[in-house]
Amino acid sequence: MPKVLNLPERQDSEGRWHQVLKDVCYWCGCHYLFAEDDHDLVWEPGARHEARCSDDECECHAAPSVGVRRD
Repeated sequence: MPKVLNLPERQDSEGRWHQVLKDVCYWCGCHYLFAEDDHDLVWEPGARHEARCSDDECECHAAPSVGVRRD
């Protein structure tokens, strides 16, 4: 799949690079990233909370998925 220009990249847990897009957690409202080529591959915010966060104990903060496929 050809890469899209100007998208940031992140490395997954297996060392492969992916272009990423931003989305919003439907539980707390914080942003997370997902791979453009595999929407189940995510980078959740972990300890980083945004001002609009409505749940500090949301799973994306308490047990973040970082460069792995979401279950």
